[in-house]
Amino acid sequence: MIPLYDFNLQHLRENLLFITLVVFFTSSVYSQIHCGLVEIEPNTSINSLLTFDSFQRYQGGYTINSVARIRVKVENKSTPDPLCSWSLRMIVDNNSVSGTPINEWEELYLYGLGNGSNPTIDALEIRVRNECNTSPIDGVFTNFNNDQDIIDIIAPLLAVTPAGSCTLNVNGPGSYQINYSEFNFTIDIKVKPNFTFNPGLFELNVKFVLEENP
Repeated sequence: MIPLYDFNLQHLRENLLFITLVVFFTSSVYSQIHCGLVEIEPNTSINSLLTFDSFQRYQGGYTINSVARIRVKVENKSTPDPLCSWSLRMIVDNNSVSGTPINEWEELYLYGLGNGSNPTIDALEIRVRNECNTSPIDGVFTNFNNDQDIIDIIAPLLAVTPAGSCTLNVNGPGSYQINYSEFNFTIDIKVKPNFTFNPGLFELNVKFVLEENP
């Protein structure tokens, strides 16, 4: 492995032209007991390609703001249930069942001999934000470490905080259509690679899981 201070600029540029990282965003919902409807709209995947081809991107990281918007919609039953509330979490998946080490991105394709190491999951940082700062991690880049790690946006099993209060941990019935500042979450991502990572194509899946509280 070549020490950082021995890197040749031209050699580094040639390698960096081939480094592309992929993040998939998906959402999941589960059946309801206390609520009439719990869903994320739109329920589609978003792919983000990040290519590292300069020292600036290696040193400062590659940030994409507003890579996704998670729009939450939670309706109570026709006869309102006071226990209707929800949680929202992020879960990372690197397809470890295929043999990927639990702390690495899934390798899709290597360019060259691959004498370094594959990107580690903690190179991906995620920031969640909305206008009411409803999440305790609002506005702060956080990261996973291993496959199936969970980051809470709104944690499970909290006491019900009604919509319309524009305060921390709002988790009662409401929707992005009526309570936009509380039920719409903007997602930003940043990847800070290591100079010793192998050049190639790698993938991570980040799932947003919306679930009513039992």
